[in-house]
Amino acid sequence: MKSTLLKVERLYELFHDGRIPRLAEHEVHPNLEKGSRENYLYFTLPPTINFQRSSPAMWRAALATWEDPETNYVFFPEKVAEKKFEQVQKDLLRHKLALQQNKHPKIWTTISSAFHKLFGGDPRNLLEKGEYDAGRIISLIQIEHKEDFPYLRGPKMANYWIYILNQYTDARFKNLNAISIIPDTHVIQSSIKLGLVEEGAGPEAVSIVWKDLLHGSRISPIDMHPVLWNWSRNNFLPEV
Repeated sequence: MKSTLLKVERLYELFHDGRIPRLAEHEVHPNLEKGSRENYLYFTLPPTINFQRSSPAMWRAALATWEDPETNYVFFPEKVAEKKFEQVQKDLLRHKLALQQNKHPKIWTTISSAFHKLFGGDPRNLLEKGEYDAGRIISLIQIEHKEDFPYLRGPKMANYWIYILNQYTDARFKNLNAISIIPDTHVIQSSIKLGLVEEGAGPEAVSIVWKDLLHGSRISPIDMHPVLWNWSRNNFLPEV
């Protein structure tokens, strides 16, 4: 395992030295002020319906929905609260931000309502309640407010959400080691390539092995997500 950790540390260095190319960013966004409520909402609501679909296509649809003045309101919980469900449903489907006609809009409106009623329509208030501690925030949406945050509370998406906020907002989280690696296809394939898991390993097994491997190291599991994602997309080059 020590030799594998050395390979992982080497990959981390290669990525940050620019020797593993960063492929096109797929979380396209409207370049809002990082600390603004609008920016936090933009990077909070779309991830709630980012499942069983192409993530780059989802973010393109999110940007198109944001830029359309007739559908932009869906990003604001207080405005969603004023609309009938059928209208929100129609407008989420317009640019294919929602793909599942009923499930996606239901998730979106439920979470919008939770932010509106419980947190003043502002994700930053939820983060403040959790004292910007990644572990506490995940616990809040998975336990205390479990019924209010469908899908966002899931183990994969809860971690992805914190990761996205850490990347694209001005949030600076404590206890980032509490976030597991996001076991998407590229992370799983990289884990197999490194010999950490065997073919057919599931997301949970991948998350556990990375947590164990990096425990006590200078690298947190979530730090490795962009490294492995880009390494996989670059056909596992350079070799380590």
